[in-house]
Amino acid sequence: MPHHFVNRLRSHPHMKKESFRHNQIRWESVSAIIYLVGGALFIWGSVRFFPSLESQAENRGAWIFFAGSLLYLVVTAHDTYEVVSYRRQLNSSPTTSDRLELWAAGSYLLGTLLFAAGSIFFLSFIGDYSAGAWCFILGSLLFVTGATIDVLQIVRAPNIRVLQLLNLTALAFVVGSALFVVASVPYLFKFQSSTDEQTVDTFLAAQFVVGSFLFLVGGVFNYRRAFLVIDSATDR
Repeated sequence: MPHHFVNRLRSHPHMKKESFRHNQIRWESVSAIIYLVGGALFIWGSVRFFPSLESQAENRGAWIFFAGSLLYLVVTAHDTYEVVSYRRQLNSSPTTSDRLELWAAGSYLLGTLLFAAGSIFFLSFIGDYSAGAWCFILGSLLFVTGATIDVLQIVRAPNIRVLQLLNLTALAFVVGSALFVVASVPYLFKFQSSTDEQTVDTFLAAQFVVGSFLFLVGGVFNYRRAFLVIDSATDR
Protein backbone atom coordinates (compact mmCIF):
# COMPACT_ATOMS: atom_id res chain seq x y z
CA MET A 1 0.00 0.00 0.00
CA PRO A 2 1.16 3.59 -0.46
CA HIS A 3 3.34 5.50 1.95
CA HIS A 4 4.61 9.07 2.34
CA PHE A 5 7.01 10.47 -0.27
CA VAL A 6 8.62 13.89 -0.02
CA ASN A 7 11.24 15.80 -2.05
CA ARG A 8 13.45 16.92 0.83
CA LEU A 9 16.20 15.42 2.94
CA ARG A 10 14.53 13.59 5.79
CA SER A 11 15.18 13.95 9.54
CA HIS A 12 16.48 10.48 10.30
CA PRO A 13 18.41 9.71 13.50
CA HIS A 14 22.10 10.15 12.71
CA MET A 15 24.61 7.41 13.50
CA LYS A 16 28.08 8.36 14.72
CA LYS A 17 31.03 7.98 12.34
CA GLU A 18 28.72 7.95 9.34
CA SER A 19 28.38 10.66 6.72
CA PHE A 20 25.06 12.45 6.41
CA ARG A 21 24.60 11.08 2.89
CA HIS A 22 25.25 7.48 3.94
CA ASN A 23 22.89 7.90 6.89
CA GLN A 24 20.11 9.11 4.58
CA ILE A 25 20.69 6.24 2.14
CA ARG A 26 20.77 3.64 4.93
CA TRP A 27 17.44 4.75 6.40
CA GLU A 28 15.76 4.97 2.99
CA SER A 29 17.12 1.52 2.07
CA VAL A 30 15.86 -0.11 5.28
CA SER A 31 12.45 1.47 4.77
CA ALA A 32 12.38 0.35 1.13
CA ILE A 33 13.30 -3.26 2.01
CA ILE A 34 10.55 -3.50 4.63
CA TYR A 35 8.09 -1.92 2.20
CA LEU A 36 9.01 -4.27 -0.66
CA VAL A 37 8.65 -7.36 1.55
CA GLY A 38 5.25 -6.05 2.61
CA GLY A 39 4.38 -5.48 -1.06
CA ALA A 40 5.38 -9.03 -1.98
CA LEU A 41 3.17 -10.35 0.83
CA PHE A 42 0.25 -8.29 -0.46
CA ILE A 43 0.65 -9.79 -3.95
CA TRP A 44 0.85 -13.29 -2.46
CA GLY A 45 -2.16 -12.62 -0.24
CA SER A 46 -4.13 -11.28 -3.21
CA VAL A 47 -3.40 -14.45 -5.20
CA ARG A 48 -4.75 -16.50 -2.27
CA PHE A 49 -8.10 -14.70 -2.67
CA PHE A 50 -8.77 -16.51 -5.96
CA PRO A 51 -11.64 -18.95 -5.22
CA SER A 52 -9.67 -21.95 -6.51
CA LEU A 53 -6.90 -21.29 -3.98
CA GLU A 54 -9.01 -19.87 -1.16
CA SER A 55 -10.89 -23.17 -0.85
CA GLN A 56 -7.62 -24.93 0.01
CA ALA A 57 -6.83 -22.62 2.93
CA GLU A 58 -9.59 -20.05 3.29
CA ASN A 59 -7.88 -17.86 5.89
CA ARG A 60 -4.40 -17.84 4.41
CA GLY A 61 -4.97 -14.83 2.15
CA ALA A 62 -6.34 -12.72 5.01
CA TRP A 63 -3.45 -13.70 7.31
CA ILE A 64 -0.91 -12.84 4.61
CA PHE A 65 -2.65 -9.49 4.08
CA PHE A 66 -2.46 -8.87 7.81
CA ALA A 67 1.27 -9.69 7.91
CA GLY A 68 1.89 -7.38 4.95
CA SER A 69 -0.15 -4.64 6.65
CA LEU A 70 2.02 -4.90 9.76
CA LEU A 71 5.17 -4.42 7.68
CA TYR A 72 3.57 -1.47 5.89
CA LEU A 73 2.61 -0.14 9.33
CA VAL A 74 6.29 -0.08 10.35
CA VAL A 75 7.03 2.11 7.30
CA THR A 76 4.05 4.48 7.65
CA ALA A 77 4.58 4.86 11.41
CA HIS A 78 8.25 5.71 10.82
CA ASP A 79 7.25 8.19 8.10
CA THR A 80 4.84 9.92 10.49
CA TYR A 81 7.48 10.00 13.23
CA GLU A 82 9.98 11.53 10.78
CA VAL A 83 7.53 14.25 9.71
CA VAL A 84 6.85 15.17 13.35
CA SER A 85 10.62 15.24 14.07
CA TYR A 86 11.19 17.44 11.03
CA ARG A 87 8.55 19.92 12.20
CA ARG A 88 10.12 20.09 15.66
CA GLN A 89 13.47 21.02 14.12
CA LEU A 90 12.06 23.98 12.19
CA ASN A 91 13.30 27.36 13.36
CA SER A 92 10.12 29.04 12.16
CA SER A 93 6.41 28.37 12.11
CA PRO A 94 5.41 25.46 9.85
CA THR A 95 4.36 26.45 6.35
CA THR A 96 1.24 25.26 4.56
CA SER A 97 3.41 22.65 2.84
CA ASP A 98 4.65 21.39 6.22
CA ARG A 99 1.09 21.10 7.51
CA LEU A 100 -0.03 19.25 4.39
CA GLU A 101 2.89 16.87 4.78
CA LEU A 102 1.69 15.91 8.25
CA TRP A 103 -1.82 15.36 6.91
CA ALA A 104 -0.45 13.12 4.16
CA ALA A 105 1.65 11.02 6.56
CA GLY A 106 -1.32 10.73 8.92
CA SER A 107 -3.57 9.61 6.07
CA TYR A 108 -1.19 6.80 5.15
CA LEU A 109 -0.85 5.71 8.78
CA LEU A 110 -4.61 5.62 9.39
CA GLY A 111 -5.19 3.89 6.05
CA THR A 112 -2.67 1.19 6.97
CA LEU A 113 -4.36 0.61 10.33
CA LEU A 114 -7.70 0.23 8.53
CA PHE A 115 -6.19 -2.32 6.14
CA ALA A 116 -4.81 -4.33 9.07
CA ALA A 117 -8.24 -4.27 10.73
CA GLY A 118 -9.96 -5.13 7.45
CA SER A 119 -7.73 -8.18 6.98
CA ILE A 120 -8.83 -9.49 10.39
CA PHE A 121 -12.52 -8.99 9.53
CA PHE A 122 -12.02 -11.16 6.42
CA LEU A 123 -10.98 -14.18 8.51
CA SER A 124 -13.65 -16.88 8.27
CA PHE A 125 -14.08 -17.30 12.03
CA ILE A 126 -14.93 -13.58 12.22
CA GLY A 127 -16.58 -13.35 8.81
CA ASP A 128 -17.65 -9.71 8.95
CA TYR A 129 -16.98 -9.10 5.27
CA SER A 130 -18.95 -5.84 5.18
CA ALA A 131 -16.77 -4.36 7.94
CA GLY A 132 -13.65 -5.63 6.17
CA ALA A 133 -14.79 -4.10 2.89
CA TRP A 134 -15.49 -0.75 4.53
CA CYS A 135 -12.03 -0.78 6.13
CA PHE A 136 -10.44 -1.43 2.74
CA ILE A 137 -12.58 1.23 1.03
CA LEU A 138 -11.91 3.94 3.62
CA GLY A 139 -8.24 2.97 3.86
CA SER A 140 -7.84 3.16 0.09
CA LEU A 141 -9.53 6.57 -0.02
CA LEU A 142 -7.09 7.77 2.64
CA PHE A 143 -4.21 6.50 0.48
CA VAL A 144 -5.56 8.46 -2.49
CA THR A 145 -5.80 11.54 -0.26
CA GLY A 146 -2.21 11.14 0.93
CA ALA A 147 -0.83 10.61 -2.59
CA THR A 148 -2.77 13.61 -3.89
CA ILE A 149 -1.31 15.81 -1.16
CA ASP A 150 2.20 14.46 -1.75
CA VAL A 151 2.12 15.14 -5.47
CA LEU A 152 1.58 18.83 -4.69
CA GLN A 153 5.29 18.84 -3.82
CA ILE A 154 5.98 18.98 -7.54
CA VAL A 155 7.50 22.45 -7.02
CA ARG A 156 10.20 20.94 -4.77
CA ALA A 157 11.54 18.58 -7.43
CA PRO A 158 15.26 19.38 -7.97
CA ASN A 159 15.35 18.03 -11.55
CA ILE A 160 13.22 16.46 -14.28
CA ARG A 161 14.07 12.86 -13.32
CA VAL A 162 12.86 13.39 -9.76
CA LEU A 163 9.73 15.05 -11.14
CA GLN A 164 9.03 12.09 -13.42
CA LEU A 165 9.53 9.56 -10.61
CA LEU A 166 7.33 11.65 -8.31
CA ASN A 167 4.52 11.50 -10.86
CA LEU A 168 5.01 7.77 -11.49
CA THR A 169 4.99 7.06 -7.75
CA ALA A 170 1.77 9.02 -7.25
CA LEU A 171 0.16 7.40 -10.31
CA ALA A 172 0.99 3.87 -9.14
CA PHE A 173 -0.27 4.58 -5.62
CA VAL A 174 -3.51 6.27 -6.75
CA VAL A 175 -4.42 3.66 -9.39
CA GLY A 176 -3.55 0.81 -7.00
CA SER A 177 -5.72 2.36 -4.29
CA ALA A 178 -8.58 2.89 -6.74
CA LEU A 179 -8.45 -0.79 -7.71
CA PHE A 180 -8.70 -1.77 -4.04
CA VAL A 181 -11.74 0.51 -3.63
CA VAL A 182 -13.49 -1.01 -6.66
CA ALA A 183 -12.59 -4.57 -5.62
CA SER A 184 -13.83 -4.05 -2.05
CA VAL A 185 -17.29 -2.65 -2.86
CA PRO A 186 -18.85 -5.99 -4.02
CA TYR A 187 -18.04 -7.51 -0.61
CA LEU A 188 -20.78 -5.25 0.78
CA PHE A 189 -23.40 -7.31 -1.10
CA LYS A 190 -24.57 -10.92 -1.13
CA PHE A 191 -25.06 -12.95 -4.31
CA GLN A 192 -27.94 -15.37 -4.84
CA SER A 193 -26.00 -17.55 -7.25
CA SER A 194 -22.81 -19.31 -6.12
CA THR A 195 -21.62 -19.34 -9.74
CA ASP A 196 -22.00 -15.57 -9.99
CA GLU A 197 -20.25 -15.15 -6.66
CA GLN A 198 -17.28 -17.26 -7.77
CA THR A 199 -17.00 -15.34 -11.05
CA VAL A 200 -17.06 -11.99 -9.25
CA ASP A 201 -14.60 -13.20 -6.59
CA THR A 202 -12.16 -14.24 -9.32
CA PHE A 203 -12.41 -10.80 -10.91
CA LEU A 204 -11.97 -9.08 -7.54
CA ALA A 205 -8.92 -11.18 -6.68
CA ALA A 206 -7.37 -10.18 -10.01
CA GLN A 207 -7.93 -6.52 -9.13
CA PHE A 208 -6.30 -7.06 -5.73
CA VAL A 209 -3.28 -8.62 -7.46
CA VAL A 210 -2.90 -5.73 -9.92
CA GLY A 211 -3.44 -3.14 -7.16
CA SER A 212 -0.86 -4.82 -4.92
CA PHE A 213 1.60 -4.98 -7.82
CA LEU A 214 1.15 -1.25 -8.41
CA PHE A 215 1.83 -0.58 -4.72
CA LEU A 216 5.07 -2.56 -5.07
CA VAL A 217 6.07 -0.74 -8.27
CA GLY A 218 5.27 2.61 -6.64
CA GLY A 219 7.61 1.68 -3.79
CA VAL A 220 10.42 0.98 -6.27
CA PHE A 221 9.83 4.32 -8.01
CA ASN A 222 9.80 6.09 -4.66
CA TYR A 223 13.08 4.54 -3.51
CA ARG A 224 14.79 5.61 -6.73
CA ARG A 225 13.31 9.11 -6.38
CA ALA A 226 14.49 9.36 -2.76
CA PHE A 227 18.01 8.32 -3.79
CA LEU A 228 18.10 11.03 -6.48
CA VAL A 229 16.91 13.65 -3.98
CA ILE A 230 19.70 12.64 -1.60
CA ASP A 231 22.22 12.58 -4.44
CA SER A 232 21.30 16.07 -5.63
CA ALA A 233 21.46 17.60 -2.13
CA THR A 234 24.61 15.97 -0.71
CA ASP A 235 28.19 15.32 -1.73
CA ARG A 236 29.40 11.84 -2.51
